[in-house]
Amino acid sequence: MKTRIAILAIFGAILIGGCDPSPTATPKAEIPPPLRLSPPEHVTLPVLNQTFSNQRIQVTEDIRGVLFQNCTLEVWRENGITITDSMFINSRMYIEGSQNIEISNSVIRDFYVWEEPTINIHASEHILIGHNEIKNNSIGVVISECSDTEIRDNIFESNNQHNALVLGGTSADVYGNVFLFNFPHAMLIMNRAADPTVQVNIYDNIFDRNIEDAINFEDFRGSDQISKVYNNRVTGTGWAGINVEYNSWNANLILEDNYIDSNGLMTDEIMDEGGQLISIYPPPGDQPEPYSPGWKHGIKIEDSSGVIVRGNVIVDNQGNGIDIMNSREITLEGNFVTRNVVGVSVMKYLESSLTRGLLQLLKRTPATLLLPASTTLFSVI
Repeated sequence: MKTRIAILAIFGAILIGGCDPSPTATPKAEIPPPLRLSPPEHVTLPVLNQTFSNQRIQVTEDIRGVLFQNCTLEVWRENGITITDSMFINSRMYIEGSQNIEISNSVIRDFYVWEEPTINIHASEHILIGHNEIKNNSIGVVISECSDTEIRDNIFESNNQHNALVLGGTSADVYGNVFLFNFPHAMLIMNRAADPTVQVNIYDNIFDRNIEDAINFEDFRGSDQISKVYNNRVTGTGWAGINVEYNSWNANLILEDNYIDSNGLMTDEIMDEGGQLISIYPPPGDQPEPYSPGWKHGIKIEDSSGVIVRGNVIVDNQGNGIDIMNSREITLEGNFVTRNVVGVSVMKYLESSLTRGLLQLLKRTPATLLLPASTTLFSVI
């Protein structure tokens, strides 16, 4: 009984701590400053010495300093191809069954074909996507069933039909990137086949003013490897900063040391830091799906298990700091949660969710929080 009373008392403190303090209240602790992360430099291209237009090209050797307009590039079962210092306008790349492939220091933009990515990589290994500007595409990059993949120092901007970066059953390190104005998610990560070898590490990235969830794990389940999301700045997202949902059972996932602030603030008018209108979302004619407000949480976990949330700063979100719904085996430890609508919200776990199909939503039932003491270590002011 003593344990139960202590846990409920802690939960009450979290709920109170999530609310805005009164003007006369003296803060018990200072809010930590945001992470100091530097965005990558914009790509500087050399003089482009060759142009291809309206062609389908089988790539069998390195490419450097080329302009592609309305082209499709295919890399089939190749080993050791570098594509660099180039411009892609309304063009796409397919990479299949290949290894040691590099796409670097290039501008890849304006490919707007419904449900088609500008870069599509499948069943390949040792892939580097480094220091590119990937912008104004329908979908940015889709990587499926790949291993040893590195995505670093890229600018993903305004890929606004269906995500900037999609990882499906892929092991990858994603770091040093900036994600800006992407719809609906900056990143979508899945492991629907429950591949036990999949491991995803997402760190040292800036997620700034993406339209719905910035980082979205869906059907991410069953890997024996520990995946981590750490040391990222996630700010200004329209929905949740980080969302783990839709059958992400046994996710084996750690969310650690992220700075998650000011999410749920976005309207369909995108403003710059000085408050001046710089873009209207959605772009006319490009996005048939209108923007609509959703949850506004810092971290949202639903229909999931095996998630550790540790050492994050979660402040000034327009929904809950941490929202847990219909989940189990969730550990919260050492998070700094304040100035949200509610600090931590927990909803009942339903056994029936274990047998449902993919991507179905369940009835949401409130419940009393009753967790082991080891799951309730919070920093609250």
